[in-house]
Amino acid sequence: MKFPRFAFAAAALLCVAGAKKPVLDVRIHAEGTEAEAPTFAIPATLLSGKPAFLQRMPLVSQSEIEAIYPFAAADGSQGVYLKLGAHGSRLLQQHTMSQQGKLLVVMLNGRMVSNLLVDRPINDGIVSIPRGLSQEDIALLATAFPVIGQENAKKKR
Repeated sequence: MKFPRFAFAAAALLCVAGAKKPVLDVRIHAEGTEAEAPTFAIPATLLSGKPAFLQRMPLVSQSEIEAIYPFAAADGSQGVYLKLGAHGSRLLQQHTMSQQGKLLVVMLNGRMVSNLLVDRPINDGIVSIPRGLSQEDIALLATAFPVIGQENAKKKR
């Protein structure tokens, strides 16, 4: 029995497509209310153990991130600055101007990595995750985003 050429080509294409990129899902969710649940908010337990509600739709996702700047945190873990593009910066600025005293929750691949209290408007489009990331988390972020100040160098590659 002969194996049709198109089937061989399709099988070869599937093998190449099977080499997956590492999964990266970065989302920043705003604090919601119990009144918004279950349609617009979901219950969650914060890193401190306190129960809260998070808005289902993220305020910002990885598509709004332009660059990162990793750093060592005081507790031995890693932290990172996330530089947002124009759209993400506007969303963040509008949210932080009107929702002071509320939380922003940063999720990396479905894992809560930081709970940030909005205490002032963020006008520069930079979100700081001060601690709690591993070397593997930073390596994953570095494969997807250039370092702040080196955005053009990564685009040329």
